Amino acid sequence: MASLAESREMFSRLKQIFAPPPPAEVAVPASEVPSTYRYWRNRQLLSTYIGYAVFYTLRKNIPVAAPFISSDLNLSKGAFGLFYTFHDLTYGFAKYVAGLIGDRTNPRYLISLGLFLAALCNFGFSMGNSMLFLGILWVLNGFFQGFGFPPTARILSYWFRPRERGLKWGLFNTSHQTGTFLILALTGYLCDHYNWRACFWVPAILGVATSLFLVNRLRDTPASLGLPLVERDWESGRVELDVKAARAERSSTLADGPNSQEVAEEDEESLSSLTARRVYRNPAIWLACLANFFVYTVRYGILNWAPTYLYEVKHCSALAGGLMTGSFELAGLVGSLFAGWVSDRYFNGRRAPASVLWMSLCAVFIVLFWKAPEGNLWWGTFCIAGIGFTIYGPQFLGGLMSADLAGKRAAATAVGFHGFFGYLSGILSGYGVSSLVESYGWDGAFSMLTLAAVLGGAAFIPIWNARPVEDDE
Repeated sequence: MASLAESREMFSRLKQIFAPPPPAEVAVPASEVPSTYRYWRNRQLLSTYIGYAVFYTLRKNIPVAAPFISSDLNLSKGAFGLFYTFHDLTYGFAKYVAGLIGDRTNPRYLISLGLFLAALCNFGFSMGNSMLFLGILWVLNGFFQGFGFPPTARILSYWFRPRERGLKWGLFNTSHQTGTFLILALTGYLCDHYNWRACFWVPAILGVATSLFLVNRLRDTPASLGLPLVERDWESGRVELDVKAARAERSSTLADGPNSQEVAEEDEESLSSLTARRVYRNPAIWLACLANFFVYTVRYGILNWAPTYLYEVKHCSALAGGLMTGSFELAGLVGSLFAGWVSDRYFNGRRAPASVLWMSLCAVFIVLFWKAPEGNLWWGTFCIAGIGFTIYGPQFLGGLMSADLAGKRAAATAVGFHGFFGYLSGILSGYGVSSLVESYGWDGAFSMLTLAAVLGGAAFIPIWNARPVEDDE
């Protein structure tokens, strides 16, 4: 009985640690709100940017290392296809789970814990010698990676207004490209000068350090720091936090406030009802999820396999292949920023029109890369950069659209649900590509990726006029 009581007490303490902090007891004076808000908004955006970039260094190190692992351990393309597929499926499932709990927990600790455990998986992977051992660790890595974006979406939704999220989320989204470009270049160098194992333990060290950095730098909502809602006119210096209203909002979200158990259960049902209405019964979000399936099929079909394709077919070195694939990420950085700005500036917060245009151009660039003449590496780099420029706009706009349609209280759930569909695409972008290459050559794989781009754009058309909700200000 004592051990059971101790276990319950430990669980209760963990629950308290991960629970969102209550609103501050004292509000920031109205005259200090503008400067305090600007400081914390910049700090939140920069910290989440660094953290998510490092998440990518812990999962995008495998594509460049794959040919060397294959040569050292005698693993086939099919083995790596399975790695990619099960990693993505597990990642998508974890992203959905993290979304469900992300609206009810403190993102400061959820993100940091996920990054720390993903780093440990990379340490273990660097010491593996069998397909089974490596596969299990890579799947576990995918699970812990899933706890990165949903709580980040919660932070961004609470700290930035819907009308400015296109640009701010676009800035954050470039963390994908920054992290991936850095790790592609780094792993290319490490493979050429050291060995494939260094491609995993070096990023792991960075991951552990960054997880500690995030614990120190991140915070939850503005209310937890004594700041008013971001939707209020805080720039004027005349608005303070309504502590009583903020506590009521937290209680309705978390259902662990100082109310009775009966009231807490009713509040929890209120959040569940809102989530069901805005997420699970929202046709626009389902269509955005369908589009995301095809967007991610293209994204990871290119990102996972381009280094192998360039190494085997174009006879590039590991470093050259890594840098060429890195152009996919750098161009994607510009493409996502431009897409976010266009959706804010010209489409008034509608994300679908820009996504349709970007996906149409993406299909063209896939065909150009597929048909690029052998030996013309500059043309190949231009084409793969074009794919990156066009795929990363819809990749981030689709997730932003889901958060916009759900509202900030259900943002983590919405992006987790949306992300789950994206990573179901691992069935096609992982094992699907490897099977097509083995059966029909690279022509089969590129035909499928071109079709995926077309279908992804088509899925956005019915939600052309979808806009952010404004009713939770």
